[in-house]
Amino acid sequence: MVKTIQQIQLFPSVQYAFEANIFRFSYRRYFKRRQSSSDDYIPLYPDVQNCFLKTNIPNFQTQKVGVVMKNLKIMLWFDVEDFITPESDDALLALINMMDSLGIRGSFKIVGEKIRVLTERGRTDILKKLAGHEICYHTENHSVHPTQTEYMCDKGFAEGALEFERREHKGFEDVQNLCGQFPTSYGQPGASWVPQAFPVLKKWGIPTYLDSHYLLSVNEEPFHYGGILNLTRLWSTMRLEFEEGGLETAKSQFDRYCERAGDLQLVSIYYHPCEFSCTEFWDGVNFCKGATPPRENWKPAPLRTKEEMHRRVDLLGTFLKYTLEHPGVEYITAQQSCLYEKTDPNPITREEVLEIAHTLTNGPDYYQCGNRSLCASEILSLFSRSILGLHRTPEFFYGPESDHPSEVYTAVTPYELAKAVAEQYDLVLGYKQLPALYQVRENLLNPIDMFCNLRRAVAEGIAADQKITLSVGEGRLLPVRHVNTSYDWAKDWIIFPENLDTSEVVRHALLQTWTLKPAIF
Repeated sequence: MVKTIQQIQLFPSVQYAFEANIFRFSYRRYFKRRQSSSDDYIPLYPDVQNCFLKTNIPNFQTQKVGVVMKNLKIMLWFDVEDFITPESDDALLALINMMDSLGIRGSFKIVGEKIRVLTERGRTDILKKLAGHEICYHTENHSVHPTQTEYMCDKGFAEGALEFERREHKGFEDVQNLCGQFPTSYGQPGASWVPQAFPVLKKWGIPTYLDSHYLLSVNEEPFHYGGILNLTRLWSTMRLEFEEGGLETAKSQFDRYCERAGDLQLVSIYYHPCEFSCTEFWDGVNFCKGATPPRENWKPAPLRTKEEMHRRVDLLGTFLKYTLEHPGVEYITAQQSCLYEKTDPNPITREEVLEIAHTLTNGPDYYQCGNRSLCASEILSLFSRSILGLHRTPEFFYGPESDHPSEVYTAVTPYELAKAVAEQYDLVLGYKQLPALYQVRENLLNPIDMFCNLRRAVAEGIAADQKITLSVGEGRLLPVRHVNTSYDWAKDWIIFPENLDTSEVVRHALLQTWTLKPAIF
């Protein structure tokens, strides 16, 4: 006999949603039985988690209809990575207990090997506590060589995406299965950032990228890149440091953030549990400068005393309690941040397409006006669809594999150009990708020149069947200005081998700015 909803024991957050009559579909499609002796059911899909209104954390407040929204949203996140030092497990538990006592729900970015080790050590106490927080993915084994940047140094974009999925899928599956939650965010280990990760995250259904990295930024605010909401390098990123006077310094910094915040401001606070239990990072002890010792020679990190660990946890708790005393402050998870992004739901009008065409005269760029934000590849698709007489729905393309000069021999019509955009594309993990060159009659046009010629046709109202002389080299890919090419991030992480060449990774980062656009909050 099939159990009724009332007979099923769910996580409190899920049970609450059922009682509130939020879910009106078969629970069997969206939940699976936990692999234990209990009859708990756990969510399979992140879309279901968007509906959660309540968790099992004491004092957790939910947004209700008619309640004025708070304007300072704090994302507290932890990189849970040290799978060598057992004492880091105790620090993780102490941090979760402290947060639960304050009613704060955090985002825990967990390494695949770490969650397997926690299970092997029998730390069910930690696994149960994590159920009340957001689970995110932090790679298969973090700093064990080769790291993501290292194995991408000779890979193309599509080829690299396949390699990332091959190497990282096991960790992603283990974090999901052993935590009983779908990971809803991702962040790179250390400075090991790669653009090839983004189509994989999109395929896996991970909506956000939560971390701190200095290669890419859009005015130090949230942005979209690679089809993912990026919560990285925010101007409002901070930490409480644990030296003398650190608490007062952090309070003053937070007060300044409160004064500067607008209608809605995201604040990012991050730590590693191993910082609380150890005097050095575990990976620096074992994998510094490309070191690859055999597993039997891995060493735990030097330890702090238990008293010092708890002092640090308590000090952080004191600071978090201070932030909660401010009016307008609320703690959210990375996934919950998506709920506050404002997107214009209205269809894109012909007048808007004309406005974009008249605005972007120097080459492909993103376009932002009011609550409308479009990346360069979406705008290219809009130009094409407008000329073809199709519905003005922007289509997302990843940037091309390479940058080649165009070759022009004959005149063509705007219709032929637009048709090429609609029909000629490469694929990366099944997603459309701009080709390096479009072939239109005898001509070979790179995406930048294609964008500029279609823009001109739209702006000048050239008939779709009228032949035009193609222009080349008159525009450039403008969003590349947001990539910090002067930043030598290969030297920013002690784990990287010396003289690591990241030029190929940076080249693909630049080409993927076709997908870059500001997020609107």
